[in-house]
Amino acid sequence: MALAVVGGAALSGFFQQVFVKLDSQEVRNFIRGKKLTDGLLHKLRIKLMSVGAVYDDAEQKQLRNPSVRLWLHELKEAVLDAEDLLDEIKTEVLRRKMEAEFGSSTSKSIDTKIEEILETLSFISNQKDSFELKERCSHRISQTLTSTSLVKGSDVYGRDHEKETIIQLLLSDDVTCNEIGVIPIVGMGGIGKTTLAQLLYNDDRVKQHFELQEWVCVSDVFDVVQITQTIYASVTSQTCDTTNLNQLQVKLKDVLAGKKFLFVLDDVWNEKCNIWESLRRPFEFGAHGSKIIVTTRNDGVATTMGTLQTHYLKHLLEEDCWVLFSKHAFKDAIVDPNLEVIGRQIVSKCKGLPLAAKSLGCLLRSESNVNEWENVLKSDIWELSDEKIDILPALWLSYQYLSPMLKRCFAYCSIFPKDHIFNRSELILLWMAEDLLQPQKKTRLEDVGKKYFDDLISRSFFQHSSFNDCFIMHDLMHELATYVCGEFCIRLEDHDFSLDVSKGRHFSYLQYSFNVDSYKSLDTIYEAKYLRTFICHKFHSLPRVQLDRLLKLQCLRVLKLRGYDISELPDSISNLKHLRYLNLCENPIKKLPDTVCSLYNLQTLLVSYCKDLTELPTNLGRLINLRHLDFEGTKIKKMPPHMGKLKDLQTFGGLQNIKRAEDALEAKLRDKKLSEIHLKWEGDTADSQNDSRVLGNLQPNTNLKVLAIEGYGGTKFPGWLGDESFSNLITLRLETCGYCFSLPVLGQLPSLKMLEIDGLNGVESVGSEFYGGIKPAFRSLEFLSFCSMQEWQEWCFPGGEEEEGGHFPNLRKLSLEFCPKLTGKIPLDYFPRLERLSLLEVNIESLACSHECNKFNIELPFLRGLRISDCPNLVCFVGGGVLLAPNLNVISMCRFKNLWSVPEDMQISLPSLAYLSIEGCKEFKSFPEESKFPSLDDLKIMECPEFVGFPHGGLQAPNLKRMEIKECNEFRSLPEEMHASLPSLQSLFIEGFKEFKLFPEESKFPSLDDLKIMECPEFVGFPHGGGLQAPNLKRMEIKECNEFRSLPEEMHASLPSLQSLSIEGCKEFKSFPEESKLPSLDYLEIKECPEFVGFPHGGGLQAPNLKNMEIYECNKFRSLPEEMQISLPSIEFLCIWDCPELESFPEGGLPSKLCSLIIGSCKKLMANRMRWGLQTLTSLICLAVDFSGCEEEEIGESFPEEGLLPTTLTYLRVSDHPNLKTIDGKALRHLVSLKNLVIFFCPRLQSLPDEGLPTSLSRLDISKCDLLSQRCQRGTGEDWPKISHIPEILIDQYD
Repeated sequence: MALAVVGGAALSGFFQQVFVKLDSQEVRNFIRGKKLTDGLLHKLRIKLMSVGAVYDDAEQKQLRNPSVRLWLHELKEAVLDAEDLLDEIKTEVLRRKMEAEFGSSTSKSIDTKIEEILETLSFISNQKDSFELKERCSHRISQTLTSTSLVKGSDVYGRDHEKETIIQLLLSDDVTCNEIGVIPIVGMGGIGKTTLAQLLYNDDRVKQHFELQEWVCVSDVFDVVQITQTIYASVTSQTCDTTNLNQLQVKLKDVLAGKKFLFVLDDVWNEKCNIWESLRRPFEFGAHGSKIIVTTRNDGVATTMGTLQTHYLKHLLEEDCWVLFSKHAFKDAIVDPNLEVIGRQIVSKCKGLPLAAKSLGCLLRSESNVNEWENVLKSDIWELSDEKIDILPALWLSYQYLSPMLKRCFAYCSIFPKDHIFNRSELILLWMAEDLLQPQKKTRLEDVGKKYFDDLISRSFFQHSSFNDCFIMHDLMHELATYVCGEFCIRLEDHDFSLDVSKGRHFSYLQYSFNVDSYKSLDTIYEAKYLRTFICHKFHSLPRVQLDRLLKLQCLRVLKLRGYDISELPDSISNLKHLRYLNLCENPIKKLPDTVCSLYNLQTLLVSYCKDLTELPTNLGRLINLRHLDFEGTKIKKMPPHMGKLKDLQTFGGLQNIKRAEDALEAKLRDKKLSEIHLKWEGDTADSQNDSRVLGNLQPNTNLKVLAIEGYGGTKFPGWLGDESFSNLITLRLETCGYCFSLPVLGQLPSLKMLEIDGLNGVESVGSEFYGGIKPAFRSLEFLSFCSMQEWQEWCFPGGEEEEGGHFPNLRKLSLEFCPKLTGKIPLDYFPRLERLSLLEVNIESLACSHECNKFNIELPFLRGLRISDCPNLVCFVGGGVLLAPNLNVISMCRFKNLWSVPEDMQISLPSLAYLSIEGCKEFKSFPEESKFPSLDDLKIMECPEFVGFPHGGLQAPNLKRMEIKECNEFRSLPEEMHASLPSLQSLFIEGFKEFKLFPEESKFPSLDDLKIMECPEFVGFPHGGGLQAPNLKRMEIKECNEFRSLPEEMHASLPSLQSLSIEGCKEFKSFPEESKLPSLDYLEIKECPEFVGFPHGGGLQAPNLKNMEIYECNKFRSLPEEMQISLPSIEFLCIWDCPELESFPEGGLPSKLCSLIIGSCKKLMANRMRWGLQTLTSLICLAVDFSGCEEEEIGESFPEEGLLPTTLTYLRVSDHPNLKTIDGKALRHLVSLKNLVIFFCPRLQSLPDEGLPTSLSRLDISKCDLLSQRCQRGTGEDWPKISHIPEILIDQYD
């Protein structure tokens, strides 16, 4: 076979299909006895093998060599031509078969076309040597950079939550019992997986926790020997050159024995279990608590290697992305307001991808011209040179690792415009029509397509949209698809139609664009005579498609003209003999021509909501390849004859239109060995009895595996549904069958694993008829969901006490949602293997054992998740019974009316509980005495107005790391002796407590890292004496606590690790404690504290590592800390805003390392500006002064004064100076380093200094200075000669 011979060349998707067609039975039959044609096709095979061998190399080299890209496109075009030719042969054979024609002669045109393709391929092949193209055996990228464990923490934004969550896992020794904890981090290329892993690897807590650490960049080749060598060399500081894996692993085992280690395996692609098992053998000898972090783009890798929860990295929030972008785009982190608007639009384009934000930020760092920024905003990213941007290689690597067929499927998606939301089912049908799915034995093509689709999702090429079962591509992925598909894909929205369209194979217009001359563009597309795809949605201004010209494009495989006002389809539709997908939905078409029945390749015919269509062509049964037919919303009353011949037909839409039940027999579903069938009725039924007969006559073959019935209008289901002869049925979905009063007998289906019942509003009771006569019923069922059953009142569980738990022996997940009338109890012991239970808006009273018996406890050894929400009458367990669920780790209870407390002795009944959330439970008051939660990791209590606090014995949760308590008005106190009861607590968040006043005496939090107290109006502060003892606390935020007065005393001892402190909206906060020492403090913010006076005298604020200090809107603030040069030597950024009582800086001046200073609305300080002493600040490069709120007579009419500013300034902003009339030229001229000058809202400023501005200036921004703006108009203003030499001048462009 060709594929076996071609070997590596066949790995390219383009060649794989053409060789399959060459070896097809149809082609063989066609050339039998035709020596000339046979010989030409043999030459074609050899020539394709020759160029195919170097295809992968050319695909890689095109990134840096435009000539190779052009060569590659010529090659693709020739291969596509060959595919068209072979399809033509196969179609001709099919036509002869259907029309009973026989002939021995071959058309000369076939031979001529083969010769033309051979000539083209010969020319292309002769060129390949000039590009030094070589045969590749793998997809390895030679330019891939190896990752290391080093990271610049200041470059990371928006990952705090993910970081802390994983660190909690790393530091916990009990989460995996005796198994190595493998933590997968999964996400698309460029989203920050490696960066997050680097942060984790370098965290001080992690370093202290593990004895050994090693970072391995695995990349594309998962070489067990090489990885083992790397780890051994690192942990022993000795090289080991042996390649004998056994010797290596014995050595590594001896080194790791009894030691707790952390390994990071970065950028893993291997999905094979045996290879991973081979590598991990020596790791088993490490100490309990050892961990491995794995980063990968592929969900399959996480499934193979992971033993702990997989962490899927989401895109950054836009604000975090903006901070990252601006750090790289603006020098010295000074954001230029004129570029900010454009920059934020660029960041929006990055859609939360940190690699994209960083790359574009770096690209624009040396550009201050607005036009250049706008050009980037409007450009495709990879049109920029690869020396300036690295996002394309990152995504390109992901693309290179796709299988050959996946590559073509992904590239085809460039047919969609950016941000287009697409449906999985439709895309699979399009792939199928384009022959992009590789047939597999005993597997439907649709199932092959689903596998391809799921692979692309798992590798982050597709993402879930906010719409059900719909998807979207990230812009950067879309641009990659566009790059790969190149000139073969034409989107009317953004194509340059001045270019040649003759090579176009796929055309779409799916997104209206004001910038498109649609009449001219659409007229041009008919010149693309080899077009395979034509997809259009009708828009208001789009011209009518010229059907006569369109139907001359004989290579079309996909034709979609939805909503195009087509009333008549010409007979010439028969010209499209390759057509496989025809969508004419929402057209006023009245009749399909009989010539449609000669489209023997047609797989999908969609005419739904063609409201005037009354019948289907009589000979539709001749379309032997038809698989999907949808005519819902039409006036079709009967099915054509001989539909039973369509052995692959599996989707029937519009069944409500069948008025004669006998017509349904024409489908002959019993004779078709289909694995999946969807039956759909649309709208309200007009004849319930007819619907019943129609469904009865649509009985499928017992080979069926998946069945969906939607919108059925009968009052009961036919007897065949649920018959035990359907022994292969795995999945059944019944949806919006609103007239059915009872469920079918389904309990005896032996293979049924998934059952979804949704919107059956006529069902009031589910009883014995549901189970059938077999015991146990539903023996294979794993997932059961009842949803939106508005009239359902009773669920009966048959069987005597001796049969307890007999049914549903393998049910894993049970979901009851939006069934408001369902009452009674749910006997949980009926489901002995239950893992997940979800109850949402149901009216049941209890979870209990199956019968009124003496059984007090309910044992569910496999239960892992329990979610209860909006169940107003639920009292949980009858008789106070105890739920014994040793593996239950998640409980979420929301708006649970009758929840007063949680069960006692939870350390016995729920020893694995890790997450507990109680929200909106109005009666919940407290925890039981001596509440013990040995495994609890995360506790949330929100909107529980009666919750008072924890019992006197405290809350015993030795592994609790995060506690969040919000909007519990009666909450008064935290547990006492928390250092003993909550020794692992790392994050504490308290918000919205009216009665919470104080922390307990001697509050000790040995592991606390993050503390937030917000909107607690009675909170006074921390206890005297012992204060708050939190040696590892890094972040503390206190916000809108009106009575808060003081911070803990002796903070240097109690809070030695505090790095970030924010106090905002605390009306009574006045000052820091005496001798406030914060040795680790890096960031300090005090905002909207009207009583805050300043820092203590004498010792002041001792913070040797403080870099950023911001004080806003503190009306009584009078003084900065004394001797700042000594007490705050590391300050780099200082902002003081709206502090009207501050008169001067401290004696001795500001710290010498100060880089940026912002002063605004400080009238007394402004009046004394000549005493600022800025001349001594040799590091100061950024100064912004705002005179708003200042008295005119105090600030004068001129700025700056001579001697005020240091010569080191590169950025100066003067704003809101209502009295400024002149700028002192002499004072400015000595600013020899000044590059950016901003003058904002100085309405009386009349002119620039006659001496001119500093010659170093590269950017001048003047806004809202009406008098000055007129004088600085380009070319005409009186002051224009003074500034014309400045490269960038912006006048009134701020808004």
